[in-house]
Amino acid sequence: MAQGMGSQDHSSVIQRMAQTARDGSDSRHMTPVKALRLALARAADTLLGLGLTVATVEQIRVPLADVGHSLCDAGLLVLLEGAGGARGALCLDSQFLAGLIEVQTTGAVRAGMARSRAATRTDAAMVAPLIDAVLADFDSQLTAEPDAPPARHFAFGDMVEDLRGLLLLLVAPDFEVLRLTVDLGPGAKTGRLDLLLPVIAPPARATPGKTASAAIETPAHIDQVVSKAPVVLDAVMARLRLPLRDILALKPGDLLPLPREALTGTQLVGTRGHLVATAELGQMNGVRALRLISGAASPLPDPPDPPDPVPDPAPVAPRNGSDLLPIEAQNLTDHPM
Repeated sequence: MAQGMGSQDHSSVIQRMAQTARDGSDSRHMTPVKALRLALARAADTLLGLGLTVATVEQIRVPLADVGHSLCDAGLLVLLEGAGGARGALCLDSQFLAGLIEVQTTGAVRAGMARSRAATRTDAAMVAPLIDAVLADFDSQLTAEPDAPPARHFAFGDMVEDLRGLLLLLVAPDFEVLRLTVDLGPGAKTGRLDLLLPVIAPPARATPGKTASAAIETPAHIDQVVSKAPVVLDAVMARLRLPLRDILALKPGDLLPLPREALTGTQLVGTRGHLVATAELGQMNGVRALRLISGAASPLPDPPDPPDPVPDPAPVAPRNGSDLLPIEAQNLTDHPM
């Protein structure tokens, strides 16, 4: 019985894979995954003389909140900019990126897995012409179809350090993820390419008996849009200036000296470094909390230069036991949390 169930599950998986392959290779209709597959193969052959074979294709729709779980987590992450301020992304995993760099530096893709490393600006500059060529060909194939939407003109925008930074730059509520698994060389390396494009909203259609102007939906009020937008704020307690050797030597458990004003002078800072509000550290229901004191809309002032070090005074013998109260205890007594 268990073997029968396993055979049925295996058959259903094969059927879904075959259906995906048929959808991507139907010569009578140009689908996005087919257009991307052809554009990638042509651009790699024309620009790099690189032969590649697309092994698998996939197309899924995800909301903005799930984008971070849908793209490859290692390799090169690129922000794409399109017409009308539209934004998308393209991700090359570490093996795909290594193959493209190798063919441009040594003339061929080396067989075997490449070691994992962080992508650099040089990597981005080397693959940018290929990305632009793929996106241009992708656009031209889709717009050649009858009743096709206008070209979106996506192109290389900038390299993004991580998925968190990318999510702060994307604005569309839903995205299409086009994923290709590719053999480079052929067979020397197997890599993955993810293309993330915002979903195009269907045009409003006029209902019978109503004018076109009446059928157009009223856009959402700006307050409704802003209230649902994600906002990231950082609480800055203090700004310290340390030698680089001390920063590199930091480890869990190390203590950093903070001024007494950090308790009452905490600043809430936006993603662009601007001051949003000032706050005071405290507690609420047994957990740490911030109490907003005032708001602001001006850049943060430059931190003042640290004062010249003052030599430690000569030790003085204490007169009684009360003079031995630790500094940490005095701070906690003067400023209860």
